[in-house]
Amino acid sequence: MTRKKSGAPPFVMLRKDLLKDPEWQRLSSSAKIIYIYLRAKFNCKTYSEVSLSYSEVKDMMSTKTISRAFKELQEKGFIEKVKQGGLFGGICSYKFIGPYKDFFYKGYRV
Repeated sequence: MTRKKSGAPPFVMLRKDLLKDPEWQRLSSSAKIIYIYLRAKFNCKTYSEVSLSYSEVKDMMSTKTISRAFKELQEKGFIEKVKQGGLFGGICSYKFIGPYKDFFYKGYRV
């Protein structure tokens, strides 16, 4: 027996209390976009680190803006860099930190 598809398109879940957080509200729009893209790449089954290459969002903002957004998210305590990337080091990896790193749905952490 095959599992029935829900028919719902893929989505990114954000907590409602995150949206009301004053630190979130003070973030720049570009930092919020980067955060949402990082959340979209998060694997809740493995709690793996996430990475986002500049080329994935370069059509929305400049590389300087992308860099500032990553730095802003780190300074405000939303993400932490766990692997340094760069010209020859590949893509940087990040993990979510702070009060919004986990999701709880129907009593389960996802």
